[in-house]
Amino acid sequence: MTTLVISKIKSPSGALGEIERVNIDVANQLPVSSWLDVELADTLLVYHPVSVQKVSRHYEVVSGFRAFHAVSALLDPEATISVGITDADESDLIRGALFELITHSLMHCPEAVDAKERVYRQLKQLTVTLRKKHGIKVPTSLSTRNLKALMGLKARRITHSRKRKSELQRIMESQ
Repeated sequence: MTTLVISKIKSPSGALGEIERVNIDVANQLPVSSWLDVELADTLLVYHPVSVQKVSRHYEVVSGFRAFHAVSALLDPEATISVGITDADESDLIRGALFELITHSLMHCPEAVDAKERVYRQLKQLTVTLRKKHGIKVPTSLSTRNLKALMGLKARRITHSRKRKSELQRIMESQ
């Protein structure tokens, strides 16, 4: 483990950035300060380690997205945190981050059906984005059909709510 200054660590780009975005979206939306004390930040990092890779003059998070965001929201940007530095292949990093996200979503699946549907929609959109933008295909065992069954939503028809555009939005889009 190495210690790095938080301000030297950035969010990833590309496919890892998409996975990180969904990871944070499905996480509990409570403010970090309401459930984590500064004194416990090191303990969080011990049990939920953050891994980074060197990119140019900074480092990018490749795993432990939630722990990194929780700690960086709580600590000063010039504080140092313990991280693991990896030089793994990008496809392995993407596969690992995707597996971490999906397994965490399944292990901590919310009880409420509407919350399950929200998580399912986000995971489904992520798999589509990874396939179309980055050419990454999710393993069949974690396909959207199988995720739906694993989350107990197999018999449900999940639709996206469509929002009607206001007159102003239609005018702005036409220009």
